[in-house]
Amino acid sequence: MRTLLLLFLQLVFTSAFSQFSKSKISSGFDDREKYISMNFFSIAEPQFAIGPSFGIRFTERSEVFAEAAYVAKTPFYKNYTRDFERLSGARVIVQYRYHFLQQWKPLINLGFNNRKRREEQQPFIGIEFRMKPISFAASANFINTATNDTLSGYSFSANAFTYGGALIFGKTFNLSGDEKWKLEFTGGIGAKQRNVKFKNVPSGYKVLPIERIAFQVPRLYEEIGTVLIPLAIRLRYVLD
Repeated sequence: MRTLLLLFLQLVFTSAFSQFSKSKISSGFDDREKYISMNFFSIAEPQFAIGPSFGIRFTERSEVFAEAAYVAKTPFYKNYTRDFERLSGARVIVQYRYHFLQQWKPLINLGFNNRKRREEQQPFIGIEFRMKPISFAASANFINTATNDTLSGYSFSANAFTYGGALIFGKTFNLSGDEKWKLEFTGGIGAKQRNVKFKNVPSGYKVLPIERIAFQVPRLYEEIGTVLIPLAIRLRYVLD
């Protein structure tokens, strides 16, 4: 998993650097669009997350994007957070986006090759890397497999670090006549890994395995690799 992420990051920076170098010698694109945005969709995630994001379109096709969000205990999923005493952390997302313009011609015409529509919606494909360090206090059941002893409802504190990558797709829609306000939709698929370090759990004890239910969100104290499906609806404001 770590090797794949390193290769992923190398691809991101190599592509971005290559596009940036080409922009210096190309005279076909002089405007560099910069914008700030906010993802309100992340408020509904299992871990409440909210924070600003920033993007810059530095060539006709290439764009880099970054988001930093504060992560806290969600007020919406009481069943998920009933065992948590506190939860706080951060999430950082970095993306490289490649925009489809009038030169792009798909093998199958799905309606995306309409030049006017592409100019209005600016469809793009991108690669994303994210990481989320979190500290929390909760209670869970632990077991010592050597002695077969269990600790029921044991209170503990821990740090969790989640990292992952994904392939994303997106487009934007103008909300104002001056094209300053826009709505951005992105979605994709990838993978993520969570590592957990317990602070005050007695030596030899591990979290009692939880019976998995289809489509159940993993508990935060579970070390697990899962599918990543990043979805976002961002309100964007273009800077001068």
